[in-house]
Amino acid sequence: MNSSLLLSVLALCLGAANSQSNAKTCASCHSTAGLCTQKTGYVICSCTSGYVGNGVNCTPIASCTTDTCCSKGYYWDNRVGYKVCTDINECADSTTNKCVFTSTCVDKKGIYLCGSTKNISCNGTICAFDEDCVSFENSAECEDPCFDYQELNGTTRLSTINSTGVFTTDRYNFGWFRYIGSGLRIQEGCVGPVKCGSAEPFTLNSSHPAIGEGIVMMNLLANTVSGCTAAGTIPVKACPGGYYVYKFSGSLKSEVYCTDPNPFVVPTLPPTTTTPTTTTPTTTTPSTTTTTPTTTTTTPTTTTPTTTTPTTTTPTTTTPTTTTPTTTTPTTTTPTTTTPTTTTPTTTTPTTTTPTTTTPTTTTPTTTTPTTTTPTTTPLPTTSQPAQNITMTTLRSSSIVSVTSSTRLENGTEFTSLELNETKTVYVEVKTISPTIIVTNISSSVTPYYSRITMGSSLPMIFTNSPAPQSTENVTVTPNQQLFQHNLYPSMPSQIKTTTETITVDNANFTSTTTTTTITIEEVIVIL
Repeated sequence: MNSSLLLSVLALCLGAANSQSNAKTCASCHSTAGLCTQKTGYVICSCTSGYVGNGVNCTPIASCTTDTCCSKGYYWDNRVGYKVCTDINECADSTTNKCVFTSTCVDKKGIYLCGSTKNISCNGTICAFDEDCVSFENSAECEDPCFDYQELNGTTRLSTINSTGVFTTDRYNFGWFRYIGSGLRIQEGCVGPVKCGSAEPFTLNSSHPAIGEGIVMMNLLANTVSGCTAAGTIPVKACPGGYYVYKFSGSLKSEVYCTDPNPFVVPTLPPTTTTPTTTTPTTTTPSTTTTTPTTTTTTPTTTTPTTTTPTTTTPTTTTPTTTTPTTTTPTTTTPTTTTPTTTTPTTTTPTTTTPTTTTPTTTTPTTTTPTTTTPTTTPLPTTSQPAQNITMTTLRSSSIVSVTSSTRLENGTEFTSLELNETKTVYVEVKTISPTIIVTNISSSVTPYYSRITMGSSLPMIFTNSPAPQSTENVTVTPNQQLFQHNLYPSMPSQIKTTTETITVDNANFTSTTTTTTITIEEVIVIL
């Protein structure tokens, strides 16, 4: 057998094995070139020798001239002696690699996997606990996935659906996603195999996170024929709008993530833990506490009686003020001007010998008071430095109102429900920028509200949930690594953005219409 023939035979074998599809029955496999392998509750379709494809669609190798013959993740190698679907190395191609370029990318047969972006360098910084590193051409930025996501149809992935026909897959999804339709979040717990339009679908192994927890790594379950087994983790975030977003990074298995058909309310963290993080007292109180001991020494000398008698003899106190320079030895006590320490009341007020009222040469006080030089305390020169700082305040508020009306038929009884989900968010970010550091103070407040009215065979059922507003505050200090130029921090006038989205789902026993209105107001104020 010559080398050319050997390559052709090898191509036949490789072409038959490079891809496959899961389905409910063998009827979904290719009618003439499909191979059907029976599994418990489902089958695997592949192409027979001499054909390429995914088992549902098979093309003779002799007729294949383009990449359309091959399944996703493969390209057609048309070289003489090859004629085979060859794996694409997506990691080596910037047009196909959707991983963040600073993270890892691992190429597999027909697919690639993205590494975690947690704690990786994102354009020189580490993203906050509630942000993720996202690629933009040749750079990367930290973004909030609650406002930068793709959409997936949750209705076709409901955990109550038994898989039929050719099964779907989520293995080619990369990035952050939000579900729309009837199933708006991933199902929690086990549901069993051959569900959700998949053979052995994925579900979450625990409860979803709450608003304020940021991006949380959640454990997955694979619902196999032998039971639920651990299946890795995915990042999940609860959003102020009352929804969840999920990050997918490719998968070796051709399965989907089941969605939950039941209504839910996104929980919020209680407004307790973050208030101690203000730490504002730690900056000033130490300085005051150090001086209080120095004042205590003088408080005995204040001898409140002296304050009463000197009320008239205030001129006389001026003559002893010439002695106050002797008190200047503790230069730090100038704030306590120790004018009360004009212990002179202890001496001269008795000896005031009012005849010595010749002290009406009160010009001496006029000269001595400047000598106190308390106005020239060094803090005043420092006040000129903050004038160089830039204060950049970002104000953002949003109101998201989602109204869902649905009708479902259960055991011959029609149930109609109306849901109102409203979330109001106020976000304030104040940056104090100096030539050396940037102090960022972020405070936010989230006010959720949920109401549901269901009408059926009995009296209407009303459920409302109005948790207390959640407030958070965080202060960070980072070095200023760019030029200190005012034009780098422009103001932005108030901008209002309104979006409305309506989704309608109409199945045999279920009809749902959801209208979501989002109003966002944002403004940036810069003070030089």
